[in-house]
Amino acid sequence: MTDKKDDGSLSFLNIPREENGYFNCATTTQQKIVNTSFWIIDIQEHVNTKQGEDRTLVLIKDNVNDSESDAKKFFTNSKSIKYTLSQVKIMNKFPRKATLRGNGNRYFLE
Repeated sequence: MTDKKDDGSLSFLNIPREENGYFNCATTTQQKIVNTSFWIIDIQEHVNTKQGEDRTLVLIKDNVNDSESDAKKFFTNSKSIKYTLSQVKIMNKFPRKATLRGNGNRYFLE
């Protein structure tokens, strides 16, 4: 196994993400990703935003092996999504492949 040469970048150090951080990546919306499939990498629960309290922040990637810089995040207040993702977190089963569906203003995962 060959050791990579330190290129001086922060990414070279592979510092783990802060446990209670808010994911340093681009933000998207549920409306923009409805009817698409993606990998749910992690969540942050009970986040307060200017749109309201107790939101869930969802970290997603198109491909599970994409770099952190290719990840996106979105906020949700969907009871269905929040319940489903909290159960996955309790089971410690992230990442998970999912498809976001919408019906009017209601969103859910399949």
